[in-house]
Amino acid sequence: MSEPVEIVELRPADLLAEGFHARLNAAALAHAPKVLLIRNNGYAGETPLPLAFANPCLVDLAPCFRIRGARVRPEALGAALGRAREVCAAGHGPFLIELLEDGPRARE
Repeated sequence: MSEPVEIVELRPADLLAEGFHARLNAAALAHAPKVLLIRNNGYAGETPLPLAFANPCLVDLAPCFRIRGARVRPEALGAALGRAREVCAAGHGPFLIELLEDGPRARE
């Protein structure tokens, strides 16, 4: 029987935290059934994304860890989560979703 799929919600600022990449690497190596949902509002804390990351396309992290990923708008989130759960439940490891949130300053 497969493990339940865990959904981990993140903000871009979480990617700047010490140890984030090590935890992502460990999850990838263990083929952990985790969906990492990054709610991209264009900011990492108070810093605009292009000033916080060399590459502000956060889903580009996925292939670095040999995991699947998707970059979606809110209207496509349901389908992306469904696919990500299927991938994880089938034992293919974590799945990273970058959700492009609209709104000028939705940083909370």
